[in-house]
Amino acid sequence: MDVSQLPDLSDWRFVEVWTLEEAAMLWAAIDPLMHHGKRIAELQIAIHETQYRKALLYLRAATEAVCAGTLPFTEAWEDHHDDQGNSWTNKIAFPKLPEPIRIAPEMTRVKQAAFIKWAQSKCILSYRRSLQLAQPTIDLHAMPEPQKVAEPVLLLAKPSALDESHPCHSVELRAGIEVWEGVVATGAHERGKSPKAVLLEALDAHPRYSLLSTEAKTRISTVANWSKTGGAPKTPTKANPPTLGE
Repeated sequence: MDVSQLPDLSDWRFVEVWTLEEAAMLWAAIDPLMHHGKRIAELQIAIHETQYRKALLYLRAATEAVCAGTLPFTEAWEDHHDDQGNSWTNKIAFPKLPEPIRIAPEMTRVKQAAFIKWAQSKCILSYRRSLQLAQPTIDLHAMPEPQKVAEPVLLLAKPSALDESHPCHSVELRAGIEVWEGVVATGAHERGKSPKAVLLEALDAHPRYSLLSTEAKTRISTVANWSKTGGAPKTPTKANPPTLGE
């Protein structure tokens, strides 16, 4: 498949929050609007084989990341069933994380910026980008002098603080980034508590970082805290209504 055959997805940049299904489809160069109401598993016949495979893999990777706490979500849902054939959905509130076998990717939502940042940290190229990089390179020396173009810049992946395999990886730095993203993405800091207190609560509730020492959690919450003035945000007071004659 050629890049020119892919749909124009540029308008999707205006949508700030995507469901996991939409994110996986967009990363595989599939327009969700052209398959409204369809799950990725239903598109096998309707789309290119490679796009279908990549969309499924992207969805699997993103759902696992949400359930592991490495991809912040704005809203997460789980599907539940019982032995009597009843089914229902359950909303998961941060800092709790959904279970991989129950998560509902068509309802779970992530911010566009958070998804792109996560994909970049894992070096997960979009299908469109992988096709662009696979195009044959131009032989600059075979071109006449007036038509020469600038040599392409070599694209190197930037080191990521979230990459546990990196030799300079820091657990506390990773923890600070992840809890900061989770708190900010869900707006937990806007509920009457200081950012540092909310960050500490997120660390205590996190399945991995709750095991850190109190000293480590204090260091992490201090570094991740963006409000150094301290104290919970004040609730604005309503002005007294004017009396008659004013």
